[in-house]
Amino acid sequence: MAVGADHAIFYVPAVGKGEMLGVVMLSKSRFLGVRIVPSMQADSVRIAVSAMLKDANKLSVATCDEIRSWPSVDAGFYEGRKGASFPLSALGKLGLPVFQVDIVPATGPPPGGFHHPYANFIAYCSCESTRDELNLNIGTLAYPDAGKCVQIGKCARCCRISLP
Repeated sequence: MAVGADHAIFYVPAVGKGEMLGVVMLSKSRFLGVRIVPSMQADSVRIAVSAMLKDANKLSVATCDEIRSWPSVDAGFYEGRKGASFPLSALGKLGLPVFQVDIVPATGPPPGGFHHPYANFIAYCSCESTRDELNLNIGTLAYPDAGKCVQIGKCARCCRISLP
């Protein structure tokens, strides 16, 4: 799933029942960021969206479980199949930018270079930016370990829950 925001595209994989989640950071807002939790539903993707409230806790040190339970305002559920494209329109009602979502098939990481232990796993987050101040490396990939979150440039955070 690709989420577009101000010169950046953030990819969050739809894995199982929401094992991966992403947070698109916001500046100049009463909200800290937009939490996006995609999950597979038969042959479609269901996306839970919420605006995270600013909190005394630091997002940079929060675990995946803390981010999942972070106080937030609901911005709706959306559903689509491969090839679908739609806006996350409820964000506009909260005074936030309305992100565009495209449901795209997962692909593996690019060949060569550094190989993370999850390198053969297609469930990774990435961020592509046309603005250097958002992301110093175009196409930065993130493979968070279970229960952890990874910062992707200045674009977003990607988290993976710990399965029981």
